[in-house]
Amino acid sequence: MPMTHKTMEDFARSCGVSRPTLSKYFDDPTSVKPATRKRIEEALRSSDYQPNLFARNLNRKRTRAIGIVVPTVTDPFYSEMVSRIELRLRDEGYWPIVISSHGSTELEMEATRTILSLKVSGALIAPLGLRSDRRTLEKLTQTMPVVYFDTYLEGGTPFVGNNNAQSVSTIVDYLCRSGDAPIYFDIPHVNHNSPERLNSYVAAMRQLGQEPVVIGNTRDYTWDFERIGYEQMEQMLGASGLPGKTRGLPPKTGGLPGKTILCANDRLAFGVMAAAFAKGLKIGRKADCDLRIAAHDDHPLSRYTCPALTTIAQDFAAMAGRSVETLLALLNEDTANVAPKVSLDAALVMRQSA
Repeated sequence: MPMTHKTMEDFARSCGVSRPTLSKYFDDPTSVKPATRKRIEEALRSSDYQPNLFARNLNRKRTRAIGIVVPTVTDPFYSEMVSRIELRLRDEGYWPIVISSHGSTELEMEATRTILSLKVSGALIAPLGLRSDRRTLEKLTQTMPVVYFDTYLEGGTPFVGNNNAQSVSTIVDYLCRSGDAPIYFDIPHVNHNSPERLNSYVAAMRQLGQEPVVIGNTRDYTWDFERIGYEQMEQMLGASGLPGKTRGLPPKTGGLPGKTILCANDRLAFGVMAAAFAKGLKIGRKADCDLRIAAHDDHPLSRYTCPALTTIAQDFAAMAGRSVETLLALLNEDTANVAPKVSLDAALVMRQSA
């Protein structure tokens, strides 16, 4: 049965070291002599003692904690990013604290205030964007090192994200070479990624001598992309399916202006594909298919749609790694290795949907 120690003083006495030495070990095990470290670790294995990290951090000017704020942890894109960032921070000896803003301005402001009150060493933040309270976030960036990832706010805060010009032009080029030129299904412009991708689509189409065609309601602010994709696609298809192919139904008035759809992100595509399936349309790149559908992000679930979704794969590993590396450089005051903006190239993933 493990030995019980109620306080750090009790545990320090039991392993024959001073309390300051024990505290130094818990801050950084490599900072004490190897023989002392061995003695402490042997005592820990035979004891149930766990240091009260929260109480110890209250006495510090800065903790070994790092705040991570994302719009939502239910979206597998952010879940994947948070997972990779957490593991990397732990490897570097930091304690990650994850807070979701749930798409709410008020909750993002509350998350920022919480990070300030916890006296974390720094923060990695994916801001809401359009609805972020800039003054609150600017106060945070003036107080501690901060790195934005996935999306940014205007200013001098370092940012690591996707190169939307490169990624969108890559998939537009592929779709034009492999079939009909794509129409673009847009989403509400909740952050800078949305207008950047739209502008990249327009530029890429014109460069290829094609006329850009944009659909989708971008007026309403929402992160519920699957729902709006389904509802808008259902409305455009109406009761008769695809223009020019009645499939035994009455002729359609209006509807889709093309048979190849490039969705602004994978989550929107999930709803679009579900609505097309509900109308009896076949999705894919074969001759007997009614629609081709492609998207952007390589969402962790995109390979499991039916058919699997052709998309652009953001580099999760590089985005998480560069974000942490940039923050660590700021913490170490190594500003020579801090780029103000890092835009990562993405890769085309060809699957059965387009």
